[in-house]
Amino acid sequence: MSMESLQRRIKTTQDLRDIVSTMKSLSSVSILQYEQAGTALEQYLNNILDAFHALVKTDSFSPPPPRPKPKHIKTLAIVIGSDNGLVGKFNKEIVNKATEVIENDGEMLKDTLFLTIGKRAAVMAEQKGASLFAKYAISNSVKVVNSIAGTVIIRIEEAMRLHKVNRVLVFYHKRETGKPMRIEQIKLIPFPEKAYTHLSQKPWPTNNIPMVTIPAQEMLSTLMREYLMILLSSALTFSLAAEHHARMINMQNAEKNIDETLEQMNQEYQQKRQEAITEELIDVVSGSEAITIQKAKKKK
Repeated sequence: MSMESLQRRIKTTQDLRDIVSTMKSLSSVSILQYEQAGTALEQYLNNILDAFHALVKTDSFSPPPPRPKPKHIKTLAIVIGSDNGLVGKFNKEIVNKATEVIENDGEMLKDTLFLTIGKRAAVMAEQKGASLFAKYAISNSVKVVNSIAGTVIIRIEEAMRLHKVNRVLVFYHKRETGKPMRIEQIKLIPFPEKAYTHLSQKPWPTNNIPMVTIPAQEMLSTLMREYLMILLSSALTFSLAAEHHARMINMQNAEKNIDETLEQMNQEYQQKRQEAITEELIDVVSGSEAITIQKAKKKK
């Protein structure tokens, strides 16, 4: 390879390294943003659970009647993946986990409805033979997370009404500082009936139970919808943080490989340059010697 070609390759590789470094920095900043949002959502979820507790402790509250056990489980699996690449096995792992849970529960994959958030997860779910009920892109903006969660809740209600869905599962990645990334699974529906009993028996932390001024059933319906919204928003937020962490790790590895390649190319360039300089010096010395010999012959 000529020195000119090698210089062009070095320049292209340096430009690529700049792009990789920028993507790594963007992912690093995004992780902090999403983790802070996730922490805030978890704190708000605790407030919702406290409101449930207060409602259950009031005299006007009566728990919903026990639901008859369904003869057949009809599941809507909500799988949160990514729109963009450079995340390794992020989407493959989440789809594999969802299908594994469904099959282990004795359900047929073709009879289970899948709602995917993230274009790449949708493609992989279809490749698995899953029945795709709905698919959505995932936004990188924290401000849009609640909008996506609200849309998904509407589709959940539709699936329950039209397709007799009686179980809703959510699968997403979550990463905590100092711990490896893992796949979380939460059951949105049905709400566990034992939770009502637990809350009614759990003592309120103070002597005064908050007063509920609106009808208990109306309050319960509002809290349930807010509960679902927060769980979905949290899952989306933590998944986005995990996605950017996976991308950042891949960019770090790519940066390391590029640096090693650049070092090899620079060494090769320096070697070729030194060889070229040596050849030029040899030509100069050889030419000088030839001139000296010619001059000596003329003097004779």
